[in-house]
Amino acid sequence: MADNEQWILFRTYSSAEAAAIDRGLLQANGIPCVTNNATISSVYPMTDTWAPVELLIPASQLALAKELVKQ
Repeated sequence: MADNEQWILFRTYSSAEAAAIDRGLLQANGIPCVTNNATISSVYPMTDTWAPVELLIPASQLALAKELVKQ
């Protein structure tokens, strides 16, 4: 994976907990990922309409990430 690789939005979640489950699965399989808006979601639950938790991954890992989360 190149240092300058583009990161893309993989999925959005209505809670930080749901995002953490997929994040853990992806990281356990060698896919780096980061979440955005997790703090807002934990302070103001049920904010998925205006502040969903976003899970970002490197673009080159998209196919593998989809396959892992699908299982």
